[in-house]
Amino acid sequence: MEFLKDSSKNTYFIRLEKDENVFRSLEKLAKDEGLTCAHINGIGALKDVELGFYHLDKKEYHRETFTGEYELLTLVGNLSLLDGKPFYHIHTSIGLENFSVKGGHLFDAVVAVTVEIELRALPFEISREMDKGIGLNLLNMCPGH
Repeated sequence: MEFLKDSSKNTYFIRLEKDENVFRSLEKLAKDEGLTCAHINGIGALKDVELGFYHLDKKEYHRETFTGEYELLTLVGNLSLLDGKPFYHIHTSIGLENFSVKGGHLFDAVVAVTVEIELRALPFEISREMDKGIGLNLLNMCPGH
């Protein structure tokens, strides 16, 4: 991973390298830089992509792993804290060789060629808390309430 950050330290431009795990690299950056809240978006190429679709009625994800290499058409998400640790919530769409597209909640992926990400750090510390009615850890915008 290589990155540049602006002088105000709130915008990062990141390049992930071939064979890097997307989540492990971004989590390390958040820890090293002391980031607790951010918005990210990116493009590039991925392989071994695990996507999910959430079924509210079952309160569980249907997960599927796509092996091979794919164009990373969109990567968009946010950074918050879960149990005091950096947690990225990312959605993505990947392009296949026949120009069809698959997309969903991104659980895991490895860089196939490169991934280029803009990360905009925000001056907040936002944690996630379990919402039992939804079955997911949602952003807690008002801690203590």
